[in-house]
Amino acid sequence: MERRFQHVFLMGPMGAGKSTVAQYLRREMSYVRYSLATPVDAVLDIAAPWLKDASKAVRRPYLQKVGRFLREFKPNPLLLAAEEVLKHTVSPIVIDDGRTVEEAVWADQHGFLVIILTASEFVRRRRILARDGELPDGRTHEDMTEQQWQHARGFLIDTSDLTEDEMCQMVCAAIEARRLAMCKREERTANGDEA
Repeated sequence: MERRFQHVFLMGPMGAGKSTVAQYLRREMSYVRYSLATPVDAVLDIAAPWLKDASKAVRRPYLQKVGRFLREFKPNPLLLAAEEVLKHTVSPIVIDDGRTVEEAVWADQHGFLVIILTASEFVRRRRILARDGELPDGRTHEDMTEQQWQHARGFLIDTSDLTEDEMCQMVCAAIEARRLAMCKREERTANGDEA
């Protein structure tokens, strides 16, 4: 059976282009954008409602603490929530805030194409400043979940020297290559060429 779409799971450091690519996929290719941080945001808004209107730089350390706490539960409630979205969504899904190796493995097992975006520190800092108007403090980058993308397996794209259009086109090319590979594999299986 030919898949008509390819779910995409984006990982990488802050400022690598994950949100830009997810917005493009939503706008241009009718992807549904889902954030693993949705339950994290909900818990933080209940636990610390005074942070609701705070800037990203102020909220991020608190979000990271709540995220670490929730990820300690087994099974992982962030992944359970994502599975519910998968069950009830008929469009392709893009998750643009993958953080851990466990999440990358889950994504791969659920048919997502795992794409790791990266960029030089200089480029990432410039992008974060342009997006948020301020840089997060050093503790944010030291958080263990901000580093785990380096240990995940996936299709790696360095966006340092790419425009927004170029990075989106590279991701689209990776999606198409994966779709074609899956179609060929299914065709070989249907023809009895593979066990």
